[in-house]
Amino acid sequence: MIKMHNHAVAKINHGLPLHSHGYVWNDSVLLLSYTTEQNWTKKTFFTELDDFKSFIEQQCGAAMYAISVKGLAFPDDTTAPAVFNGQIANQPRAVVLKTSSWAMANCFIIEKALKHHRADWYIDSRITKGANLPRPFASEKVGLLPKSEARNIHMFRGRLHAGG
Repeated sequence: MIKMHNHAVAKINHGLPLHSHGYVWNDSVLLLSYTTEQNWTKKTFFTELDDFKSFIEQQCGAAMYAISVKGLAFPDDTTAPAVFNGQIANQPRAVVLKTSSWAMANCFIIEKALKHHRADWYIDSRITKGANLPRPFASEKVGLLPKSEARNIHMFRGRLHAGG
């Protein structure tokens, strides 16, 4: 797990220009991407995400799966000091996640409902439209928060883009 943490942190800090924040804990990585970022397109977003997943798998020698959902993000915390002196590696003792707890919970809901498919990718249909992804091997509706509205989750195996 420490190996995965080290590689994920290095890649998040120096190789994911379309992802503005990354959080790593236990056996998980959470990436946050804003669709308003300059040069952001669904194609470049999924290519970057696909390359990140492949990189982590190669470095760790293990297959992994990814869940992508569309959700809200919280604005920057204006009360946090800009510089954190005296902390390990100048990092704050507290980190406020910018991701919505509903979006995070939806990842766990998707995992619980669909993990029996053993897909490499579980992607909310709201972000697959216009992304020019390969044909999913399966799709299922899952009731997601906040209103338990059924959304199609598309499932894929292998790499998402032809370059992989």
